[in-house]
Order: sequence, then structure tokens, then C-alpha cells
Amino acid sequence: MSLSLFKFRDMVILGLHGVVVHKVRSVLTILGILFGVWSVIAMLAINAGLSVQSQKALRRLGSTNIIINSIKPETDAANSGAYNGALVYGLTLRDVERLGTNTPGVVESAILHKTQKTACAGEHIRAVGVLGIEPNYLAVANGEVSRGRFISDLDILLCRNVCVIPQSFANRMFPADDALGKDLHLLDSDGKPFHIVGIMETLPAALESQLGESGDAVLVPLSTSRAEFGSMTIRYSQGSRSVEQVDISQCILRMENESAVIRGAGVVRNLLQRDHPQGDYALKVPVEEIKLMKADMRRWNVMFFLIASISLLVGGIGIMNIMLASVTERTREIGVRRALGAKKQDIVTQFLVEAVTLTTLGGLLGIGIGTFVPWILQQILAIETLITPMTLIVPFVMAVVVGLLSGFYPALRAAKLDPIDALRHE
Repeated sequence: MSLSLFKFRDMVILGLHGVVVHKVRSVLTILGILFGVWSVIAMLAINAGLSVQSQKALRRLGSTNIIINSIKPETDAANSGAYNGALVYGLTLRDVERLGTNTPGVVESAILHKTQKTACAGEHIRAVGVLGIEPNYLAVANGEVSRGRFISDLDILLCRNVCVIPQSFANRMFPADDALGKDLHLLDSDGKPFHIVGIMETLPAALESQLGESGDAVLVPLSTSRAEFGSMTIRYSQGSRSVEQVDISQCILRMENESAVIRGAGVVRNLLQRDHPQGDYALKVPVEEIKLMKADMRRWNVMFFLIASISLLVGGIGIMNIMLASVTERTREIGVRRALGAKKQDIVTQFLVEAVTLTTLGGLLGIGIGTFVPWILQQILAIETLITPMTLIVPFVMAVVVGLLSGFYPALRAAKLDPIDALRHE
């Protein structure tokens, strides 16, 4: 082993000796860094988890989809759309044709019509949203049938009284039996029951805007919905009656790719603003919202990072304070070392090793605790957290840098001590 390596080894040993000799002081300093590191990890993990969770929800809508929902306009605009006592608003078949023809990159479109009815199965009666849909809606909206089948082209052609319902609604209407294959009555129909041909574990995310708080829904063929219920919805409330006519409740345009979504969204906005100045629609572009969310999450990451870094800064101030006190306590020792031939850089290295050792130990312990804190928060608060390699590396590197910066001034001050004055120090 070369002389320089022996020398470096001795300086490291001296630095570690300073940590071990003052156990209580070192432990308190390490705790300051430890809390700073795991708080940074926890905040970054929570923010990353929320970001991933939100992006998953948006991607369920389809990153290549453009979703347009019909919404009731403001009062003044709504009055202008009244027709024979009925409030007329929202998308029409003509709008869907125009959007499909003039929007570049459209692969296919899927539409649905919603009306509110009362479902009855034995003694169980519930208000439910009846959604008349097309067979391709399932694929376009990224849905999945867990048991049975979905609406077929033949169902549309023959206007069959068949339906698909979510599992949660099936449990409410048939609590003691399997709903698949059973009949469900929808009041205001021609009296024929709707045969349940499919069960969905969860409804497509695109349908959430069409459902009430209960999430109850019955999916029927669009042709059957139009033949049985028409396009009008009658609502009764406190002795009054309101009639609304909506031709298309929702239209989903499936695009070629995400780039086509960005280009097509501008065209869709212009067409809708021109044909629906009353604003009786809501446009949802998941890929745009994902990009905005990523930008927001980056800003939140910076903010959380800065807030949590204050703990590391406080720990760094503590290290600097301790190292300055250590320099004062060990002035005579420094003088002896300088008298025996130690150079200034040797003194600097000794004190820097002591400072970095404290922060490294605190950082490693902080990483150990930081990997468990997000999991604990996830169990207690029922939120999703995500720990990535960068979530662990960044706080640790920060801790080491804080140690270097905090120890540099005390180390420099120790190295500048005059050997004669240091030997005279009591």
C-alpha cells in the first residue's frame, strides 16, 4: 500500500474517531439528517403515486379518444333551445357525421343516448340511467364484459330487449341470486322485460359523466332505446315537470394515435364552437389532460422537494454548528498535528470526513425508514405511493452534499489555525 493511501486511511480513521467519541452529539446530528431524508422520500413518493393514479384514471378514458358529452346549457341559452315546451340541447346525429368527416385521423366513433328510468326486479326498485349504446362502444371506451356478452349488431338490427349491467347494480337488484340470464323491467317500456345478457365488473370510465352518484346503469341497444323511450326525458320534481330532448348524450371519437388526438382536438373545438354557441357540450381530451397533469405534478414535485429540503438545511446548520464547536474543542489537537507535519489539506480532509460520515449515516438510515413510511401512509390514508430509484438517490445525494458544504467552513477554519497559537490553547 502506498504512503498516500496510508495517509488517507489515517485521516479517515481520525474523522470516524471524532464521530464515535461524541456519541450523543453525533446521534442527534444523524437524526436531523435522517428526518430530512425520509421526509423528502415520503413527499416525493406520495406525489409520484398520486400522479400515476390520476394518469391511470385518465388513460382508462383512452389516450387516443376525444370525448364529447352533451350538457344542459345556462338558463338564458337553454331558453333559446326550447321546442314545444321541451328543452332541446346537446349533440345531434348531424354533429357526429360532421365531426367524423371533417376531423383528420378519426378511426371510428361511438355514440350513446341516456334516459332516466325506474328499474324493477321482484321487490327491488331503483332509479337507473338507461344508456342506449352501439356494439363498438365497448372497444372504443376500453370496457370489458366479465361474464356473458355485450350488445351485438343483431341486437341493434332486431331491436332486442336485452341489456348489460354492472356487477354493483346486479348485487342491488338480485342480492340473493345470479343476475345473468334474469329479466329486468324498465318502467315506461312496452311491458316487455329486458333480458340480462352480460355483467361488467366495472363500467368504462367514459360513462362516469353519464351516471349519478349511485353509478347505477343499464346498457341497452341504441335502437331499442330509441324505439322504447325516444329522445325525450321527463323529470318530475315538487309538483313540476320538465321535458328535455337530447339526441346524442355522448360521442367518442377514436383517433389513429395520440398525435392525431392533438391535431383533431383543435378541429373538434372549432366545429363545436361554431355549431353550438350556447355551449351545450363538454369536451374531454384525456391525452391533453395527462400532459397538463404531468406538468402540474412536476411543479408540485419541486414545491414538495423545496419544503422537505428545509429539514435537510436545518440538519446542515446543525452539522456546521457541531463542527465549529469541535474545532474549538480540538484546537490543541490540531496544533499538535500541524507541528508533527500535517498539512492544511490534511486537517480539512479530517473534518470533512467527519461531517460527511454523519450525513452519510443519516442518509442511509433515512433511506431505510423512507422506504417504509410511504407504505405505512398508503395503508393508513388509502392513497397510492410510488418509490422510484431517483426518489431514494436524490435525498441521499442531497444529504452528502449538505455534509460537505456544512463541514467545509469549519474544516477550513481549523486548517487556518496557527500551529503555535493552537499549541498554547487550553
